[in-house]
Amino acid sequence: MKKQVLALALLGLTSVTFAQKSEVKALEKAVKSEKFSETKSLINSAEAVIAKADDKTKAKFYYLKAKAMLNGKNYDGIISSLAEFDANNTSKYASEIKGLKNTLTTSLVNDAIADQGKGNQKLAAEKLYTAYKLSDDLEYLYYASSGYVNAKDYKKALPMYVELKDKGYTGVKTEYVAYDKATKKDEVFPSKSMRTIALKTGTHIKASERKTKSLLPDIVKNIAFMYVELGDTKAAIGAIKEARVNAPSDMNLLLTEANLYLKLDKKDKFKELMEEAIKQDPTNSSLFYNLGVIAAEQGDTVSAKKYYQKSLDLNGDDVNTNFNMAALILKEEAVLVEEMNSLGTSSADNKKYDLLQEKRGSVYREAKPFLEKILSVDVKNESAAQTLKGIYSVLGETAKFKEMKALLESL
Repeated sequence: MKKQVLALALLGLTSVTFAQKSEVKALEKAVKSEKFSETKSLINSAEAVIAKADDKTKAKFYYLKAKAMLNGKNYDGIISSLAEFDANNTSKYASEIKGLKNTLTTSLVNDAIADQGKGNQKLAAEKLYTAYKLSDDLEYLYYASSGYVNAKDYKKALPMYVELKDKGYTGVKTEYVAYDKATKKDEVFPSKSMRTIALKTGTHIKASERKTKSLLPDIVKNIAFMYVELGDTKAAIGAIKEARVNAPSDMNLLLTEANLYLKLDKKDKFKELMEEAIKQDPTNSSLFYNLGVIAAEQGDTVSAKKYYQKSLDLNGDDVNTNFNMAALILKEEAVLVEEMNSLGTSSADNKKYDLLQEKRGSVYREAKPFLEKILSVDVKNESAAQTLKGIYSVLGETAKFKEMKALLESL
C-alpha cells in the first residue's frame, strides 16, 4: 500500500510539472510565430500553475511573458516580468534577457522622443522612466523627471529628482572639441573617435576636451520648487540648505534659496541672500534690480532708487529697470497732485499750488530720461510712449508731445 501511495504521488507531481511545461511551450510557440493576440490567455493559463515550476521553467516563462508584452507596449508588465526573471535567472536565458532589455530600452527612448515632439510630455516621461528601470541609466531617469516637471506632475517627478540627488547624479560629460577650419569655430563631436577622423582628414585642428556643466544645482532647485508647489516648504528649505553646505559659493543654489524665500514672502531673508550674491558677483545687474524691487515693495524708496541706478550703471538698456525707476519716481506725483487738489483759492494757497506744480515738473523731468531710454531700446513700447505723452503735455514740450501722439497712433 505504501508503495502504491508513493507511486500515485509521484505520478501527480509529474502531471503538474508536465502541465506547467505544456503551458509555457504553448506560450513560446505563440511568441515565436508572433501570434500576440493569443498570448494574453496563454500567459493567464501559465500563471495559474507557474508558482510550483522549477527555476528553469519559471525563467523561461517570464522571459516569454516580457517579450509578449513588448509587442503590446505594456511597460509596467514588462518590468514586472523581467524582475521575476531576474529572481529566477538561469544562464540559458541571461543573454536573451539582456538583448530584450536593450531592444526595449531603445524602442522606449525612440517612442519618448516622438511623444515629446507631439507635446505629450507625460507619456514620454512614463516611457523614459521605464527605460531607466530596464537599463539603470540615470540619464533616462533625469529626462523622465524633467518630463513630469514639464507636465506639472510634481508628485511623480519629485521622488525621481530625490533619487537623482541621493545617487549623486551630475550629468557631467566629456565633450570632444576641435576647431573647424571652414567655419572658424569650435565643433563638439559625439565621440573621441569621430574627432580623430576629422583631425586626420585635416578639416579640423586644435583638439581639446571640456566638461559639461553639472546638472545637480538644477536638480536641487527643482526639488525645492516642487516641495513648495506641493505645500511642503519646510522640506524645500531643507533641500536647499543641504545643497549649499556642500557648495556654499554656488551662485545657482544661492539664487534658488533666495527665490524660494521670495516665494514664501520672506523678503528680509531674500534681501539678505541677494546681498550675499552681490558680494560674489558685483557686476550682475539683475541682482541689483531684484533688490530694487524688494526695497520698493517695502516702501524704501531711497534704497530702491539706489539699487535700480546701480543696475542701470551695469546695464543701461534694461527695459524693466528703466520702467521701474520711472514708476518709482512718478509715484511721488500722486502725493503732490492730492495736495494740490486739496488747496483753496487764497493767496497763500495759490503760492503753495505754484510751488507744488514746480515740484511736479521736477518729478516729470527726473522720470523722463528713463522712459525715453525705454523707447530708444523698444520703440513700440506703448506704456512708455503714453506716459511720455502726458509728461510732454504738462511740461509744455509741444513738438515731443506731437511726436508721441503720432507714435501711439501708429502702434
